[in-house]
Amino acid sequence: MPTDTSRRCQYQRKNGARCKAMPRMSRRFCFFHDRALDNQRAAARKAGGIARTRRIVLPAHIRDRSLHNAADVGELLSETINQVRRGEIDLRVSNAIGYLSGILLSAIEKSSLEVRLTALEAVFASGDRSNNKFCENESFDFVLQNSADLSLPR
Repeated sequence: MPTDTSRRCQYQRKNGARCKAMPRMSRRFCFFHDRALDNQRAAARKAGGIARTRRIVLPAHIRDRSLHNAADVGELLSETINQVRRGEIDLRVSNAIGYLSGILLSAIEKSSLEVRLTALEAVFASGDRSNNKFCENESFDFVLQNSADLSLPR
C-alpha cells in the first residue's frame, strides 16, 4: 500500500531522502526538524540528560533486611511487588531487587546442598549405620531436622 508522502515531514537529508516522520499539526516539519522548535528540543535534550544521570535509590523509610533464607527473600519480593503496585518504588530498583534475589536464592540452594552433602558424608564416614535403615541397593530422601540448616553462613 503506498504511503501518503504529502503528510510526511518536508525535511530533506543530504542524499535527497525525506524524513519519514509525521509533521506536527498545521506544520511542514516534525518536532526534530522544525526550526521554530529549536529551544524546545534543546530543553528536552537537557531534561533527558538530567533524568539519565539522576541516581535512583530506595525511599529513606525503607529499612535494610537480613536475607539468610528463602523465606526472607520471599518476604522481600512480596514487599517489593506491593511497592511497585502502589508506585512507591522505581521499576529499575525493583528489577534489580528481583534479579539479585534470584542470584541469592541460587546461593542459598547451593549452600543447602552443601550442608546436606556434608551431613551425608558424616553419616557414611562414621561407619555407624546401626541407626540407619539404608541399604546400598535402596535410595532415600534426606530431610533436615532444622530449617535453620538451610540458611547462608554468616
